[in-house]
Amino acid sequence: MTEAHTLTVEAGPHDRDRCPIEVALTWNYRRFKGARLIDAESGKTVPCQLARVSDRRVVAAWLVNGLKAGEKRKHHLTPLETPSLGQGAEVINLPDELRADVYVQGRHFTSYHYGKQWVRPFLYPVIGPYGRQVTRSWPITDGVEGESQDRPHHKSIWVGYGACNKVNNWSESGEHGWQRHHSFTNEFSGPVYGRLTAKIDWCTHAGRKQFEEIRDMRFHALPGGERLFDFNVTLCMTEAQVVFHDTREGGLLAVRAAKALEAGHGGCIENGYGGIGEDETWGRRAPWCDRSGTIDGKTVGIAVFDHETNPRYPTHWHVRDYGLMTANCFGRRHYRPKDKVKGDMVFPKGSQTTWRYRVFIHRGDASKGKVKDRFLDYIAPPKVTVK
Repeated sequence: MTEAHTLTVEAGPHDRDRCPIEVALTWNYRRFKGARLIDAESGKTVPCQLARVSDRRVVAAWLVNGLKAGEKRKHHLTPLETPSLGQGAEVINLPDELRADVYVQGRHFTSYHYGKQWVRPFLYPVIGPYGRQVTRSWPITDGVEGESQDRPHHKSIWVGYGACNKVNNWSESGEHGWQRHHSFTNEFSGPVYGRLTAKIDWCTHAGRKQFEEIRDMRFHALPGGERLFDFNVTLCMTEAQVVFHDTREGGLLAVRAAKALEAGHGGCIENGYGGIGEDETWGRRAPWCDRSGTIDGKTVGIAVFDHETNPRYPTHWHVRDYGLMTANCFGRRHYRPKDKVKGDMVFPKGSQTTWRYRVFIHRGDASKGKVKDRFLDYIAPPKVTVK
C-alpha cells in the first residue's frame, strides 16, 4: 500500500509565484493515476497532476503561488486511482484541420499548425495578457494594419536552421528544406499543464529525410493572462551524420514579434546581462532575451529562456530591431568573427541531442514582468522535501 506523502516546498532566496514545480515519486502508476494535493495550512486543494515515468515511477506537478523568499510551505499528497480532474490547460487536436488548439483557463492561447501546405510547423496565434497577440500575423493571415511583410519564413514561433549539411531548412526560397509532421506521440490536457509532442522529419528539398526532431511542448495553466510554456527540441540522427554549419540564419526556437514589439514602433529588446537594443544584444550570448512593447495602451512582452543544460549555454541570440528573436548556438563565427571560433556542430548517426527552452509571455517590460525571477524559477526551482 502506497501511503500519502508530506511535501515541503522551500522558496529559497527568491519569491515564487506561479512557478511550475514537480517531484518524482515511487508510486505504482498502474494503480494510481492521479493525486490530491492539500495545502497543510489553509486546507485548500491545489491543482496537481501525475505523469508516468514507468510503472513504478511517477512525477507529480503543480504550481507554487505566492511563496515569499525564505518561506516554506507544506502540502499533503494522496494518491488517487483515477486521473486528477480539471483541464486548466486543454490540448485539442483537429486532424481534419491539420492543427492542434491550446486553451489555458478556458481561453484560446495558441494553435500548432502542422499541415503540408506549410513549409514548417509553427505556433500561431500567440495570445498574451489583455488578449493581445504578441507575434506577427503575416504571412499566416493577411496581417494587421502597418505590419511588415518581409521574410515569409518568419512564422510566429517556429524552429529552423539554414545549414544542415547543405540543406537550408530556414528559408522558403530556392531549394529550401522541409519539415514534415510525422505524428503526435503525446497529446493530453490537465489541471496543471497540457502537453503536445510531435515527431517531425527534416527533409531535403527533394523530400529525402535527413533526421528526426521530437518537439515537446508543455503549456502551463497559469492563472490570469500571462502565459508560460516549455519548448524542448530533440534532434535524432536516424539516417546519417549531419553537420549544423555556422550560420546566423537559424534558431532552434525562433520568434517573430508583433509590430508593437519592433524597435521602430517603440519596442524594446533586453537580454539577461542587461543589454538593451540590437547593438547590445545581437549575436551576443545571454541566458535569456526579451522583447516588449505597447499595444492599445497595454505593455506586454515575450521572453525566451535558455536552459543551462543546453549545449553551448548561454546561447547566442539572432535578435533584430525589426522583430526577430532566435536562440542560435551554432552561428559563432557569423556573430563574433573577431573571436575566430567556428560554430559547426557534428551530430553522428544514432545520436540524440536535446535543447530545452521556456517561453514567458508577460505584462509590462522585462523589469515589471519580473523576467529575471521567472528565469530563476526555470533553472533553479524551489527545493521539495518528500516524507
